[in-house]
Amino acid sequence: MTRAAEVIVVGAGASGLRLADILSRAGVSVVVIEARDRVGGRLLSVDPGIDLGATWFWQNENDVREVIAECGLESFPQYASGNMMYQIPGSVQELDGNPLDQQAWRIKGGTQGLAIGLARILPAGTLQLSSKVTELQFGEGVTVTTDRDVWKAKHVVLALPPATALANISFTPELPADLINIVKRTPVWMGAVTKVVAIYDSPFWRARGLSGSAMSHVGPLREIHDVSDQDGNFGALFGFSREKITDAAVTTQLAELFGPEAKTPRSVVSKDWSKSELTSPPGVFQLNDFQLFGSHVLRDSHFDGQLHFASTETAIDSPGHIQGAFSAARRTSKSIVALLR
Repeated sequence: MTRAAEVIVVGAGASGLRLADILSRAGVSVVVIEARDRVGGRLLSVDPGIDLGATWFWQNENDVREVIAECGLESFPQYASGNMMYQIPGSVQELDGNPLDQQAWRIKGGTQGLAIGLARILPAGTLQLSSKVTELQFGEGVTVTTDRDVWKAKHVVLALPPATALANISFTPELPADLINIVKRTPVWMGAVTKVVAIYDSPFWRARGLSGSAMSHVGPLREIHDVSDQDGNFGALFGFSREKITDAAVTTQLAELFGPEAKTPRSVVSKDWSKSELTSPPGVFQLNDFQLFGSHVLRDSHFDGQLHFASTETAIDSPGHIQGAFSAARRTSKSIVALLR
């Protein structure tokens, strides 16, 4: 049996959920189909409030602040007091001040709270989890085939990285050649990154006048930040890497930067986003042309307005940020509402 909605959104990350929220409030019938068994996409928070995906927002990002208010979430400034560390082969230096972390803000409990909050306010039945879209057919409307159902819609929105959509979904007819060219080359934000968090009983580095921030030309972590909770009930240091890494290599580096206490965290958690086929396509490490973010080809609709792209990679306002995802949702909602009217 074929089911129907005016708009099908593929992906229950920040962009897909915000888009569904805006469209629902405009009186449009919308369904969000998500292959994972959770909402959030690259917004992923684990106990005790640690982000393994996007971490920050900034006060000039109005769409993020609006969703925080609508979902009743609390935010707090990124810890930035103290000095940062700088590591080069054979040397570790303490630098005056901490230019890395100025003006960034975090969400209490983690950024996945944005997705959870948006999902809660959607009308019942809007969200379809554990359902993977496998095929899109364009013609008299859009036929959306999943591994569970078949849907019919007037519009479909791909609210996931464009290259990832191309790798996982078949299109009939094929996408236009100029669109394929851009889609297959557009990088996936965080797609080639492993994020690692070392969790401690307390942020002990602060007592030494350190901010918990570091830049390294040695690795395996190249950029490190303090992501302890707002009240310092636990300490946490996180870093990014594009290399294969081990917990031992991470804690050894952290001890070199922040002292021997950093060698023995109570736990280390990590997320290699390149290994998630629902986030990253094959060959994600070769996608490095970030100038393709916000391409007009990705911001345009296709197949007579039936197909839209709306991930953070398509934004011209803060692409790669949560703000980029929300602004892409706002842009796409305006286009769809205009077409439906």
